[in-house]
Amino acid sequence: MAIIVKKFGGTSVGSTALIQNIARRIAQEKRPEDSLVLVVSAMAKTTDELMQLAYSISEHPSRRELDMLLTAGERISMSLLSLALQKEGFGSISFTGSQSGIITDNQHGNARILNVNAFRINQELSGGKIVIVAGFQGVSQAKEITTLGRGGSDTSAVALACYLQAGCCEIFTDVDGVFTADPRVVPEARLLPQIGYEQMLALAYNGSKVMHPRAVEFASKYQIPVEVKNSRSFAPGTLIHTEKASKEEMMEERKITAIAHKENLIRLELARDAKLTQLLQDWNNEIFKYTVSENSIELMIEEKYRGEAEYLLRQHDIEALSWEDGFGYVTLVGLGINLDPGWLARTLELCAPFGIRRVQHSDMTIELMLPSEQVRPCVLKLHQAFIGEEK
Repeated sequence: MAIIVKKFGGTSVGSTALIQNIARRIAQEKRPEDSLVLVVSAMAKTTDELMQLAYSISEHPSRRELDMLLTAGERISMSLLSLALQKEGFGSISFTGSQSGIITDNQHGNARILNVNAFRINQELSGGKIVIVAGFQGVSQAKEITTLGRGGSDTSAVALACYLQAGCCEIFTDVDGVFTADPRVVPEARLLPQIGYEQMLALAYNGSKVMHPRAVEFASKYQIPVEVKNSRSFAPGTLIHTEKASKEEMMEERKITAIAHKENLIRLELARDAKLTQLLQDWNNEIFKYTVSENSIELMIEEKYRGEAEYLLRQHDIEALSWEDGFGYVTLVGLGINLDPGWLARTLELCAPFGIRRVQHSDMTIELMLPSEQVRPCVLKLHQAFIGEEK
C-alpha cells in the first residue's frame, strides 16, 4: 500500500467550485494501490475574517478562544472536500487535527507538534477510504484545541507524512512550484524542477511564501520528499529533497539559486534587561530576524504583529529605544556565496542606487536590509544580473 499525503492551501480550496475540481482531479488520477490522506487549509481569507471578528470584540482576545474560533475554518474545508469526493464515488471521511492524533504543546496560537498518533487514519485507510484532515490544528496534552500558527497546514501535512511513512508529500498551491524569485514580482522568474532541503529552508526563512519553514524542517529531519504543485493543473512542480550535484556542474561552482524577499517590516530596538527577558518568553508570534548587541536587542517583525507587539510592551512596562516602520529584506540564496567576497562586491555595486541599511549573511545567504518600497525594484535588478543571464 503506497501512502501519499496531499495538502491543499487556502487559495486551492477557496470556493466550492475549486473544491469540486480537486475531487474530480483525484478521481481521474488515483490509482487503486494508492492510499490518500488529504490535508486542507481554511478557504482563502476565512482565517483573516475570523480573526477580524475576534478583534472587533476584544483588543486582546484570549489565545484559547482564538484557537477555538480559528479551527472552524479548516473544518469547513475538510467536510466540503469529503462531500465532493463522495459525489465522485469515493468512500471518504474527514477528521479534525485532534481526531487525527496530532499532539502539541500547550502554546495556543503557535503550538509545536510533540507527537503524532494517527491510528484512526490508519484504520480508515485500511478500509479503503480517502482521509481528509484539517490542517493547522491539533490537541494539547491538556486536551485543549490548539493551532500551529501561520503555515501550520504545511507542517501538519509533512508531520503526517513522516508518521505514516508516506512515499511522498505533495503541497498544492496557486503557483506551479518554487521559482527563482516570486513570479508576481519577477515575471521572468524560472521554475526550479528540484531544490535541496537546505536551500529551500533558506528561502522559506527569508520570506518565500511557497512553503512554511517548519514544514521544510520536518521534511529535512525525516527525509520526506516534498513536491510543490499547482492545484489547478496537478502538473509536476518542484521536488524538495536531498539534492545531489550533477556531473555537468563545476565542483566548486557558486551561483545564486533563487532570491527571497520580505516587505512591510517593523524595526524594534529594546534595552537588554530582566523585563525584556520576560517579554521574549511571553512573545507568541514569529520574529523575522533579530540582532543582539551588548546593551540592546533589535527585532524585525511583520506589520501584522504591530498590535500584539504594542500590547506586550504595555503589559511589561517597556518603552522601545526606537521603533521604525517600512523596512524590507532581499535575500540571495546559493551554496557558498557568503564565503566569496566577489559576490558581496558585485551585490553592493548593483545595489548602489538603493538605500541599503545593513548586509548580513548565513551559511548560504547574503541578506540586504533596505526600505520596503525599494524591495521589489532591488529583486528585479538582482535577478536580472545573477539569474536572468543564465541560459
